[in-house]
Amino acid sequence: MFSVRLIAAVAALALLPLAAAPRNASAQGPVLIRLGGVLTDDLTPVLYAVHEGLYKKAGLDVQVISTSSGTAATTAAVSGAYEMGKGSAVASFVAHLKGLPLVLVANGAIWNPKVPFNELLVAADSSIKTGAELNGKTIGVPALNDLNTLVTEAWVDQNGGDSKTLHFIEIPNSLAASALAAHRIDADALQDPQLHDALASGQVKAIAEPYSAISTHFAFGVYFANKDWAAAHPQAVRDWTRITYQAAAYTNTHHAETAPIMADATKVPLDVLEKLQRVEGATSSDPALLQPFIDAAAKYKLISNAFPAKDLFFQ
Repeated sequence: MFSVRLIAAVAALALLPLAAAPRNASAQGPVLIRLGGVLTDDLTPVLYAVHEGLYKKAGLDVQVISTSSGTAATTAAVSGAYEMGKGSAVASFVAHLKGLPLVLVANGAIWNPKVPFNELLVAADSSIKTGAELNGKTIGVPALNDLNTLVTEAWVDQNGGDSKTLHFIEIPNSLAASALAAHRIDADALQDPQLHDALASGQVKAIAEPYSAISTHFAFGVYFANKDWAAAHPQAVRDWTRITYQAAAYTNTHHAETAPIMADATKVPLDVLEKLQRVEGATSSDPALLQPFIDAAAKYKLISNAFPAKDLFFQ
């Protein structure tokens, strides 16, 4: 089934008035791009480019605005409150299927098993090792029918189990380790920085990297824009995308240099952030990076049907 809250949020977008595209201060002035999103590590390329003035050199005034969720950022972009946004791809899939004015401008965060920032955890004293041993068990997730739900279901099915027997309950990431230790839940797919803290506590252990059940290399985060704004500012979109990918090529291999920027943005202490697995940023708009996520989301009913990933992207 669809996430009820996600459907309600995205469906409500159709009722919102589309804000007029912002006017530049002058014909030669910078193009304003307000980009909404949760301030997490996957924003590293954008925040680095802002910090280094890379967008400014291209005539773009990029302002990153913190939102409570990726769905909130999607809402803001569809309504025209912000020109662009960053978030989990599922909300963008739903918006596309509903014909809402949203277009992808770039792939965002990439899953790479060499950077295991998300792992499936069980209690330290648990004997669970396989998907079959999770049959009928209770799984903690931060939100029902989210990406963690999807990857856990896929991993269980690929490892001898039956995802239809799983019982999912909502539990904040900050409480996952204690819930596992107390056996209130049997497993939880947790990501950094909570993953680092949970493993360091000794209360839990990792049994799998569930994202790899979707693919060993796929985009799970995306950057999107209001469709009408993008159509009116095609060069700004192209410049933003080019600069962001160039920034990602640098930030993917220069973690020490970007750690202070991201510690300030995420409020994760620098000494902690330096120990975390840093999320990889995409460096191309290859639709093949997004297709595995679309297909899995359709298979596990997060969206109504699959479609070609290329249909999402700004042309």
